Amino acid sequence: MLSTLIWLPAIGAILMAVVPQSLLRTGATLISSAVLVLDLLLLRQFQLGEPSFQLTENLPWLSNINLNYTLGVDGLSLPLVCLNGLITWLVVCFDREIKERNRLFYVLTFLIHSGLSGAFLSLNTLLFVLFYEIELIPVYLVIAIWGGKQRNSAALKFLFFTAVSGILILIGFLALGWLAGSEQPLFDYQALQSHSLPLATQLILLLLLLVGFGIKAPFVPLHTWLPDTYVESATPVVMLLGGVVAKLGTYGLFRFCVGLFP
Repeated sequence: MLSTLIWLPAIGAILMAVVPQSLLRTGATLISSAVLVLDLLLLRQFQLGEPSFQLTENLPWLSNINLNYTLGVDGLSLPLVCLNGLITWLVVCFDREIKERNRLFYVLTFLIHSGLSGAFLSLNTLLFVLFYEIELIPVYLVIAIWGGKQRNSAALKFLFFTAVSGILILIGFLALGWLAGSEQPLFDYQALQSHSLPLATQLILLLLLLVGFGIKAPFVPLHTWLPDTYVESATPVVMLLGGVVAKLGTYGLFRFCVGLFP
């Protein structure tokens, strides 16, 4: 179920690149609707009385660095995954403002959706960073292509701030993994929750993550990319940015800052 929620939009992006122009809008609507139906099925399967992660998946990937494909959903990630599906469906079905290069817009929208869902469902810190960065370039492109007169500078500002955010988060997770692991770095989220570090070390790592996710959220005074980006972006892009993308920063604050450094 969880892998399908991540990879179905990615497959949809590939299909959008090759379907005939006459079937473009219909195909995009069908794909976004299928993802939304899967979100509703996820809501139905989710056990509200169970506090632990549900529907977990764990596949070995790069075992030498403990980067594994580990997914799970809980009460924190569930509403955001469903919100992602709803916003994407609305953007695809009511994108009347996007009148040029619709094919590319659908491809980028589904890639953004896939990256966000992957980040919300990741239970491996390195896997989270990977999905966190996957959505960066598509978001940059939808701002730069379908924005206003100052769209290029707004998109570059977004790209720079978000890249800094990703670097800080990656440094924090790498440091945490090496300090928590005895022989190998530890990047499994649930294992990290049960590991304790000296308070001074925790505060330093917390500061890195706080600034990194604070840029994405964004919080004052790390918010200076937001006004230009929102003003210059097309309405469907603003829906994606304000509706889901910015939520990834706040999600990271709760999931990792509170979850790992309470």
